[in-house]
Amino acid sequence: MKNLLSLGWITSITFIFGTFIFGGLLEDYSFVSQTVSEIGEKGSTLVLEWQIFSMIIGIFLVIFSIGIISFARGNKLSFIPGIFILFAGFSEFGIAFFPSPHQLHNVFGLSMTVGYFSPLMFFLLWKDKLGIPFRRFSLIVFILVILGIFLNLTPAFAPTLYPLKYYGFVQRFLLFTFYIYIAYIGIQTTSHQKNLYNFP
Repeated sequence: MKNLLSLGWITSITFIFGTFIFGGLLEDYSFVSQTVSEIGEKGSTLVLEWQIFSMIIGIFLVIFSIGIISFARGNKLSFIPGIFILFAGFSEFGIAFFPSPHQLHNVFGLSMTVGYFSPLMFFLLWKDKLGIPFRRFSLIVFILVILGIFLNLTPAFAPTLYPLKYYGFVQRFLLFTFYIYIAYIGIQTTSHQKNLYNFP
């Protein structure tokens, strides 16, 4: 169980550093203006490598969600937050399988929004089970995620809100906030499974 929960921070580190490593391998790639998907878009020299990397992230998320669900059931907590993370993992599979600019790539990208609501689910359903700081942090992260979602969708209805040359940075704000939270959940559940719940 501990190994499954540890995938929280492992997934976060892998994803964040992976985006920088792969992006750095592309000539003239801009971390500020270009999206993460553009690293493995159709025609990129890293299409296959990025697909494999994205699939690995999806697998990590699915396995981590299983750990969260098992942890929740073993400690009489709601397993619904784990389902939201599981959905994020499945969305990642679709994102990987259909490289940008495939139409389904955007569909699966939008479906990640379900996973982005996992901090709210932890806030509402786990309440103070892991302590008040945990609940407060979950709420703060959800607010940041909502801000990130709004800014990411802004080009579709208000393209003049901010210069699009910063869109890559805006997207990374959303993605990194989510994955940092995944790391936080993994660390918190791992550290609390024994000292709070006497969970083997």
